[in-house]
Amino acid sequence: MKVWEYKSNTKDNLSALVNDKGKDIVMTNKEMAKYLINECTHLTHGDIVIEPCKGSGSFYENLPIYVNKLYCEINEGIDYLDFSGKVDITLSNPPFVPRRLFWSFMEKAMETTKKNIYWLLNMSSLNVFTPKRLDEMKDKRWFIQQFHIVADKRWFGRYVWVKIGREDTGFISWTRRVF
Repeated sequence: MKVWEYKSNTKDNLSALVNDKGKDIVMTNKEMAKYLINECTHLTHGDIVIEPCKGSGSFYENLPIYVNKLYCEINEGIDYLDFSGKVDITLSNPPFVPRRLFWSFMEKAMETTKKNIYWLLNMSSLNVFTPKRLDEMKDKRWFIQQFHIVADKRWFGRYVWVKIGREDTGFISWTRRVF
């Protein structure tokens, strides 16, 4: 299995937990993917949708027939970080460890997506959305709009389906103040 060449911070406890569990921990339950697509994702006829980390195909295979599907999968030699096309929707269970790699996925999604980005993230991974990065997102006209909490007994902790869109709905607010 190929992995991206990113090193975790030596103090990144989440990275240690994932590495201890093995690489298969990242595979998304097909029923969860189907639920998230059908109940928590806004897709319209003709949308171009990319799944940047196809893995076993849980999201990709459950996308409706009325959208145009694309995928990347590093194990098939298609690295999302090299993707240069434009899409309407990006959705995935991206690598969130190390966090720097996840942020590279976020930057790529903001560059290539027109409408919405949906990520399935471990709750601990929300720490990546620092005030500095939220400012970066705001400057690029991207805003966190919704969280949907889900659980999978195979995985450590709870997960959140994060919707990131072009409109500031006021869902997330922050102040740059250091104490």
